[in-house]
Amino acid sequence: MNPATRSRPLNPEELDRFGAELDALRTRVVADLGAADARYVRNVVKAVRWSALSGRVLLAAGAIGLLFTPWGWLGLVSGTMALTLAKILENMELGHNVMPGQYDWMRDPHL
Repeated sequence: MNPATRSRPLNPEELDRFGAELDALRTRVVADLGAADARYVRNVVKAVRWSALSGRVLLAAGAIGLLFTPWGWLGLVSGTMALTLAKILENMELGHNVMPGQYDWMRDPHL
């Protein structure tokens, strides 16, 4: 890397060129968005809902199972894992991408 180009103030022409490059990049990315992207985020939302629901059901079944059998802990562990998956998906896939407005183009009020 050329030491002269590292960490120096840009002149107005360089800033304008950099801004134009960023605008062009955004235009290309937005033009590439489509049904596959929308389907992906909707599938992640479904996965979050189903894993959270199944986690809660497994936790309840495990708690009840502990009353009648020593194997109820399997339900507790499975339920905990399913809820963990739900929170990871919700925070990393949805929160990380949806909160800063990455899916605003979908105009989905849920997102």
